[in-house]
Amino acid sequence: MTVLPYRLCALDLDDTLLDSHQELSERNERAVQGILKKGVNVVLASGRIHSSALRFADKLNLDAPIISCNGAMVRTSRSNEIWLDESISGDLCTPVMDYCEEHNLQLNYYRDDVVYSKEYTSWLQLYHTRTKVPLKLIPDFYAQMRGLSSTKLVIVDSPERTDALAPIFKEMLGKYLYITKTTDEYLEFMPLHANKGAALRLVAERLGVDMSETLAFGDGNNDIPLLQAAGLGIAVGNAKPALKAVAGRVIGHHDEDSVGATLEEIFGL
Repeated sequence: MTVLPYRLCALDLDDTLLDSHQELSERNERAVQGILKKGVNVVLASGRIHSSALRFADKLNLDAPIISCNGAMVRTSRSNEIWLDESISGDLCTPVMDYCEEHNLQLNYYRDDVVYSKEYTSWLQLYHTRTKVPLKLIPDFYAQMRGLSSTKLVIVDSPERTDALAPIFKEMLGKYLYITKTTDEYLEFMPLHANKGAALRLVAERLGVDMSETLAFGDGNNDIPLLQAAGLGIAVGNAKPALKAVAGRVIGHHDEDSVGATLEEIFGL
C-alpha cells in the first residue's frame, strides 16, 4: 500500500492555481485529477464567494468542502452543507460604508453569496470580469444595506489607493475585523477570526486528517494563515514577499503551471 506524503491539499485560485486570465491550465487540471485518483482530498481555498469558486470545483469534479470568502465560509461543493458561516455584524459594516460613501469608493458588499454594490463602476467591472460573481446593483445601496450583516466587504481601487487605505482602516477597525490586501487592487474586511488557516484546520478535523498531512499553495497576504497552518505551505513565484517569507517552499510563477508541476513531483504523477 502506497503511503501518501499528504492527504489533504488546499489550493488558492487566483494567481495560484489559475493563470493570469483566471483560467485553469490543462497541466494543473491533470495534476489535480492525478492526486484525486491517489486518494488525496483537494480543497479550494479562495477569497472568492462560494458560487464563484464552485465553478472550478465543478470543473475539477471535486466532492469536497470549499473554503471561500477567505475562510469566513466553508460549504460542501455537492451537498451544499455549510460547515462554517461567519459574518461581519451590521454595526461593524457601517463605518466602512460611511467612509466609502464619503470618499466615493467602490465597495463590494457580500451577502447570501451575492455581491451588492451601488453602481457598475470601472473598478466593479474589473472585479466582475475576474470573478464572474453574481451581482446586484442597488441605486440606494447605502440606505438599503445599512445595518445588514456581510460575509465580507471589499474596497476595489488602485494599488496605491488601497495601500494608503489599509493602515487607516486597521487603525479604525483592526481590533474588530481581519483586514488585509488580497490582490493589488482589493482591500478586504472579514470577521476577526476568519481566515484560510482556521478554515483549513476545521476541514482537516472534519475529514480526520492531521495538520502535518496537509499541503497548501497560495500567493497573497491572505494566504499567510493558510501556509502557516499547513504541514507544508508552498508559495508560487509571483507571491507577495510576506507570503514567501513564511512559506516552506517557493516554486515557479503561476503562469508556468508551477502548481501542477509541483504536485507531479510530490505525488509521483
